[in-house]
Parts: sequence; structure tokens; C-alpha cells
Amino acid sequence: MISSHSAGPDGPRDGRTARAARITRAARVARSGPLAALLAAALGLGTVALTAPHAASAAPGAVPAAPGVAPAAAAPGDVVVDEHFDGPGLPAGWTAVEGPWRIENGRLVGNSADWNQQTRITFGRHLTDFRLEVTARFDSVVDAARWTALGLDVPANGTTPWSIATVRSGTTAANGLEFARRTPADAWNVTDTAVGPAAAGTGRDVRLAVEVHGGAARWIFDGREVMRTTQVARSADGGQALLVNGAQVSFDDLKVTALAPGAFLRQPGAPLTVIAHRGASSAAPENTLLSDEVARRAGADWIENDVQPSKDGVPHVLHDDTVDRTTNGSGRVRDLTAAQLGALDAGAWFAPTTAGARVPTLAAQLDDLRTRGGSLLLEIKGPHTRDEVARIVKDIRDRGMAGRVFVQSFETDALRYTRELAPELPLGLLRASLDADPVAVARDLGLSAYNPADTALATRPEVVAALHAAGVAVNAWTVDAPARWKALDAAGVDGIITNRPAELSGWLAARQ
Repeated sequence: MISSHSAGPDGPRDGRTARAARITRAARVARSGPLAALLAAALGLGTVALTAPHAASAAPGAVPAAPGVAPAAAAPGDVVVDEHFDGPGLPAGWTAVEGPWRIENGRLVGNSADWNQQTRITFGRHLTDFRLEVTARFDSVVDAARWTALGLDVPANGTTPWSIATVRSGTTAANGLEFARRTPADAWNVTDTAVGPAAAGTGRDVRLAVEVHGGAARWIFDGREVMRTTQVARSADGGQALLVNGAQVSFDDLKVTALAPGAFLRQPGAPLTVIAHRGASSAAPENTLLSDEVARRAGADWIENDVQPSKDGVPHVLHDDTVDRTTNGSGRVRDLTAAQLGALDAGAWFAPTTAGARVPTLAAQLDDLRTRGGSLLLEIKGPHTRDEVARIVKDIRDRGMAGRVFVQSFETDALRYTRELAPELPLGLLRASLDADPVAVARDLGLSAYNPADTALATRPEVVAALHAAGVAVNAWTVDAPARWKALDAAGVDGIITNRPAELSGWLAARQ
């Protein structure tokens, strides 16, 4: 999945299909050893340098903020940038970082001499949730592998790291569309690839759009969604950009619109949200960074993990009350210090090749998600005091991850504490059986999602429509059988929590 040449030119034509096919194969061999060993090595090395893509401001009329004064926060629906390039020069607030940029015949034109030049221009401002759209035309290219890109998180001075969405003039190649990152080490990390529905070619206008919600994004080519990712690396202050590589590209009608925080209700025609239970727990040791990595590569939209404190109050990612089942140790989690938990082997029980995996702290898991991508459905496991919930909230905020964490629990007190301490975090209530009035409970707790057991939901599937009418999403757990995936899809649930994210991703792709 991580190579920009991982699918052949006659492979699956839908990005999600291609990704699911690759990861289903990977998941089958993970338990036997090679992938697990590879991923463990990758996790130990941190960011992986991968094949580069070359291998295959304020809206007009807006009043700028005074120097040193941050602009007012954008409300959902606000058009932050609306540019038609009608003036004689570059718009105010746009910075040509590299390569020649000019206005010609009412279009913005960028030139890059060859594959080695990343011509770029920056604009806009930092937004967590937004849509960037533009009309683009390849006027000329060095070859069909050359590309242009929408910059999703790029520093105003254009230095690395960047997160971008690329499109080649040869869009129907296996890597015609990509999500990619340029790392601080000036290396490429291509996280997702897809085949475009049509060739951009040269001399043809195409409408490009990307919708971003935190670390998640979807690529839209000429009005058609082509692929999704959860691996957009976000910074604290990066804005938007346009990039050109080995081509002359002209742009028109560019717009940046602020969006509401990630909506959790499934839109008509959209696939189910894939939520990896304890990571990809059928293919790697649960609740480890290794299972999180397999889940990412499996195309999971969210990674679900459990959190509880050590004896000395450090939140750790572990499901059971004791460490006996999933480590080489014994005893209650709350009776062991962080140092003792950190010394345990959390992988040997699963397979010899995963020996050495550790019980991660919540802080380590959040760091990993921020660096490598992904969003977290975090279950507060068991009763927690207000101070214990406050420590969880602190870890999330300290790492700038509030926009990528969704908190759930069976414990209503834990949810109330979370709402009091961090009203920005969405909340979900886990239920083994349905409440008499789920909508009333959701309103009382301020829920964004009501997450029942599949067996409970099967007794009263009509509650899905009632919860949706109240604006509350429904995610069922823990579901690994295709027959139940089909039934839940038909019932209109928004997401499925599964031990088999690769298989669910592939099943969904096959139905599109």
C-alpha cells in the first residue's frame, strides 16, 4: 500500500477497492509473520521514506487582520478564499515559494521545468475542517506521470513537511491520484493511491476537490469521490497551497470553504465507516501500535482502542482489567506502575514474529497517530474518577489531537466528566442492551453517537432512524460476519466496529 506503484495499470479502478485488495492480502499473511515483522521494523524506525510521486489568503474584498492579530475563527460554511484570478497580479496574501507563477487570461499559471522541481504557491490559513476546490488544466507536461497537487497542510513559507493530494495528467495510471506527504527529511511518503475515473490529459479543464476533517480526507475528481484517507499529517498552522511538477498547469475558480467538524452521520450513498476494533486485532496483537499500523493499512477510517490508568496514573492502552491474557505479565493494570507495564511483552502471545510489541501509553499512541495518520475512537475502560478523565483529556490536548479523537464508554460518569472537561470532544455511549429510549439518553449525555452491540440492535433496528432524526450516529459492535455487515448496512447504521477491517473494507469496495 505504501508504494506509489503498488497497483497495476489494469487493476481496480476505485481507490478504496485497490486499497482494500492490497490490505486483504497483507492481513492474511500478517499473523504468519512477514508483514508483522516488516511493520514492527517500520514502527521502530518512525517515518518511512517512500517512492516519490515523480516515479510513475483572504477572499477578495476581505479585510486583512492587523499584524500580529489572528483572524477570526471560520464558521462552517464560511468561504475563506474565493479567487477567480481576475486581477493583473497574484492575489494579496498569496506567496510564490518556488518557480514562476503569473496571472494570464484570467487564470493562475504555474510552471515546473522537470520532475525535480516542486513549484508551489501558498495561501489561505490553517483550518481543521475545510473543502479546497479548483478548476485545473494541464497546458503541457514533460510526460504523463507529471502532476499537480492541492496542498492540504503546507507552511506559509512552503518548507517541509507538507500534506498534499496529487493528480497526474495520466490520471488513469495505477497511481493517477494520490495522498502524499513530504517529510521534514525531504522524502516522499505516499500513503494512498487510486486510479482516476478519466484521464486529465492536456488542454482539458477538470474540477478537483478535497474535503478535509482533521487527519481524514476524501479526493473528489470531476464530482466523483475516488478515494479516502485517514493519514493526512496535520500541523498547528499549515495553510493551503497549489503545486506543479514537470508541467505547466493553469487554475481558475478556486474556493476554500470551512466545514463543520467531521460529521458522523453517513450520507446517502456513502459507505459504512470502518472502525478497527483494538486495531486490526484479527491480524496483529490487539491494542498495540502494530495493530494500529495494520488497521491503517487496511483502510480503517477509525482505530478503536481502550484506555485505563496505571498505578501511578499514566493512561495506558489495554482492554482487560489484568495484563494476564495479552502480555507475559500478571496482575491488575491499576496495580502496576507505568515502568512495569512498559517492560511487558504484549506481542509474543499472538505470534512469535510479533514478540517485543509493548503496551503503549495513550501519549505514545496519540504521537503515533499524529505522525503516521489515523483517528481514534477511544474507549474509557471501566469506572474513572474525574481526575483520571482529566489526565486523558490533557494527553489529547497536549498533542493537538482533539480534532481526531472520539471518546466512548459504557460508563456514563466518564462521559459526563469528559463533556465537562472537554466539550470539544464528541461522545459515544456503548450499550450491551438498548435503553428504553435511546434518543432521550443521547440528549441527556450530549452524545454524537450511540454504539450498541450488534445483538442488541438486531432486536430493535428501528432505533437507528429515531437516533438519526435526533442527529445521533449509530455504530454497531463487534461485527465480523459479512451477513451481519449486509444487514447493518441495510438498517442504515453509520459504522461497524470489527476485528477484520481489511475484510470489511474489501467487502464495501466490492459493493460499490
